[in-house]
Amino acid sequence: MLRMEEALDKILSAVQPLEVVEIPLRGASGMFLAEDVFADIDLPPFDNSAVDGYAVRAEDTRGASPDSPVLLKEIGDIAAGAVGGAEVTEGAAYRIMTGAPLPAGSNSVVMVEDTRRGERTVEGVVLAAILEAAAPEMHVRRAGEDLRVGAKVLSLGARVRPQEVAMLATMGRASVQVVRRPRVAVFSTGDELVDIETGAVPALGKIRDSNRYMLAAMVEEAGATLHSIGHLPDDLEATVAALKETGDSRSGADVIVTAGGVSMGDRDFVKPAVERLGALDLWKVAIKPGKPLAFGRIGSTLIFGLPGNPISAMVTFELFVRPALKKMAGGSGDQLTRRRVTAVVQDEIAHTPGRREYVRAITTFRNGLYEASASDKQGSAMLQSAVAANSLLVVPEESAGIAPGMSAEVLLLE
Repeated sequence: MLRMEEALDKILSAVQPLEVVEIPLRGASGMFLAEDVFADIDLPPFDNSAVDGYAVRAEDTRGASPDSPVLLKEIGDIAAGAVGGAEVTEGAAYRIMTGAPLPAGSNSVVMVEDTRRGERTVEGVVLAAILEAAAPEMHVRRAGEDLRVGAKVLSLGARVRPQEVAMLATMGRASVQVVRRPRVAVFSTGDELVDIETGAVPALGKIRDSNRYMLAAMVEEAGATLHSIGHLPDDLEATVAALKETGDSRSGADVIVTAGGVSMGDRDFVKPAVERLGALDLWKVAIKPGKPLAFGRIGSTLIFGLPGNPISAMVTFELFVRPALKKMAGGSGDQLTRRRVTAVVQDEIAHTPGRREYVRAITTFRNGLYEASASDKQGSAMLQSAVAANSLLVVPEESAGIAPGMSAEVLLLE
């Protein structure tokens, strides 16, 4: 059996990023950039106000306080989107909105909360009462203080999050070059499974099929595209036919993920089907849960044969399939895996040395430390502990168990 790192290295060495596509910006969230992006304008593009208030000359507000306000002549309003041309002269102020262009002659903005409006002279002139002395550049955003024209704003390989979408839109990018999303076909296996879409209550010996729906959700959560979802019976020829059709390059599936049928039972047909149709690169990894893991290819389509128990399927997807999908989509380095932290273990975790174990856990952060507790029963078919968990606590192969107060590595799932 391969160690976890050996298996993952073997899988990732067989995975290459997919082709580059140009897509509308609105569809790029979660994808990885296939180009560097440079600023085509200064940001901000012009001097503007950071608050609602009054654009003033700071020197005209010297000594202002609530008890001794400075009165300035209000000479107009400047709204966001206004064209420039206004000018502040000595003893005057412009009422200004957030984002509006700063008028010439002004060098500061007093927040509206620190003013009082509406005092008039006998000549009918509106005066603004300034209740706080302004410092030069107060609440002023100068052109280019964030970015200058020509600066690199995003790098090739960056994941497009909402903030990257905002930057791309600011730079006028209605479309962007990204690595396309992998297309993934999902199959559950086994004659014991009942599809929930039939509405039937499982008869004795049957169970509802949760794997295909769980894996489909995990595919989409990983940022890939669900190509198709189906079920394979316990029949070698039917399994061969379905995998051959899905693995055909014309089908459009880049990856096939199956659950079940990869162990050594008489009715486990995924492994022999892959061996007949293509090549099997690895089988069995020294982890718990999830020892029977198959990885290979049918033509140009990669195939992952995951164990049939739901928790085993979930854990092996997290450890092996998700990183492969991220790399295919253009990710690299730490982008491929979930965040890992060190946590203080809160309860006794028994372990038999030999395989690395991934324990469903509840991890919290308090008083500057991560703390992790195992979530209820840990059987590989027990879903309730997975529902309660937000992490996987890692027990090393050689460990004889973890006592309360010891530290352990935790893989955060959220």
